Amino acid sequence: MKRPVCVLWFAALSTCGAYDSEPPNVLLISIDPLRADRLGCYGYARETSPALDRFARERAVRFELAVAESSWTLPSHVSLLTGLHPLTHGVDQPDLAPGDEVEFLAETLRREGYYCFGLTDGGWLSDTWGFGRGFHSFATEDNTFSDCVQEATEYIGHREDKGPWFGFLHTYDVHCPYDPPEPWFSKFRSPESEAIEVGGLCGNPHFNGMELSPQQVAFLSDRYDGGVRWVDDALARLFAYLDATNAWEDTIVIVLSDHGEEFYDHGQIGHERTLYRESLHVPLLIAGPGLEPRIVETPVGLTDVVPTLVDWLDLEKHDRFDGRSLLDLLRGHAEYDPSVQRWSHLAWKSELLSRTSADEQVILDIGGGRLQRFDLKSDREEQRDLCASGDCQGLMERLEQELSERNRRGRSTYVIDKLRDE
Repeated sequence: MKRPVCVLWFAALSTCGAYDSEPPNVLLISIDPLRADRLGCYGYARETSPALDRFARERAVRFELAVAESSWTLPSHVSLLTGLHPLTHGVDQPDLAPGDEVEFLAETLRREGYYCFGLTDGGWLSDTWGFGRGFHSFATEDNTFSDCVQEATEYIGHREDKGPWFGFLHTYDVHCPYDPPEPWFSKFRSPESEAIEVGGLCGNPHFNGMELSPQQVAFLSDRYDGGVRWVDDALARLFAYLDATNAWEDTIVIVLSDHGEEFYDHGQIGHERTLYRESLHVPLLIAGPGLEPRIVETPVGLTDVVPTLVDWLDLEKHDRFDGRSLLDLLRGHAEYDPSVQRWSHLAWKSELLSRTSADEQVILDIGGGRLQRFDLKSDREEQRDLCASGDCQGLMERLEQELSERNRRGRSTYVIDKLRDE
C-alpha cells in the first residue's frame, strides 16, 4: 500500500479586520503520530528534538497538556481543521466523511478572500474525506517531510503574490513502519533491542494485538525515535529559513500532532484502539508576533486551534465551534484553570469516550460498560485504575448523562456516508 507522506496547504490573505497593515502569515504543522513525551521539551531524555526544543525555549508558548480528540488520523484532523469534536462532526468510521454543514478552515479562509493551495500524497488526508474543500488548487505529490520543507520554502520565497500566506504541513514520516533512512534509522538503536520485520504489519488488524518481547518493542520504539529526529532535522532547516528571511516577525507558527502512538504502554502497538495518555497527549507549540515563550498548564485540545486563529486574525466569530480561543492563554492574560475538561472519542475499532483534566483521566468503554479512572498527579503513566478498587457507579452514571447530552447536541446532520454515491 502506498504510504501517504506529506500534505502542504497554503493560502494568501488579502484583508483582515483589525489589522492596519497586513495580518500575520500562518504556518500549521502536523506531525503524525507524535506523542508529546518523545520530545525533549516535554521531558524526554533522548535528543530526538533539538530544533523543537529550541523553538519551545526561545519562541513558543508550550501547552503542557494538549489532548487530541481521537486516537487516529481521520477524526482527529477533521476536528483540528473544523474546531468540531468527533461527537459533533461524526466522522468516526473510515466510510464516513463530513457533510456540507461542516466548514473546513480553507473554506472559511477562501470566503474571506484567501488564496488556498493544497499539495498532498493522499491517505486519510485526501479529498475523499473532504480535506480538499475550499482549496483553489488541490494536487497530490509523493514526498518526504524534508522534501515538503524544501517545497514550502520555495513557495514562500517565490510567490508572485507577496501578500500574507497560510500553510499547513502534515507528515507521516514518524508513522509505522517507523522506517527513517540512515543515519536516523540507527541513531537510537538500543543494544538490547531485537529486530523485527515491520513493513507488512502496518494496517494488519493483528498488529495491535501482537505478542512482542520487550526487546522487539524496544526495536520499534527506537525506530520511532529515529523518525522523530528525522522530522526534527527537517524542521531545523525550516526554522533556519524563517530566521534568514525575518519571517518570525509576521508569522504565526503552530506545531502539533493529531494523536500519539503506543509501544506496549498498555499492551498495544500503534494507535486507533485505546484512549490512554500515550495516544492522546500531543505536543502543541505556538509562536507568533507579540508572544513570549511560556508554559501553559491549562488543558487544551486540537479543536481550539481554529477558534484561536479566527480570534487572532480577527475574522468573523460565531458559536459553531466546540473548541475555544486560546488567545488569552497565549498572551498571558488568563490564569491556570484546572477545572477545564477535554473529551476524546473513539468509535472505529473500539467504542470509547474519555474525559481528561489536569488531575484525572476517565475512560468509558461504551460497549463493554467498563470504566477506568486514573489520578494523573500520582500516576502519569495510568497504571493504577482507581475503579478497580473502588465504587465508580456514580461516576459512570454522570458520564453516561453527559454523553447523552453531547449526542443530542451533535452529529444529527453533519455526517454523510462517503460511499453513498459510489
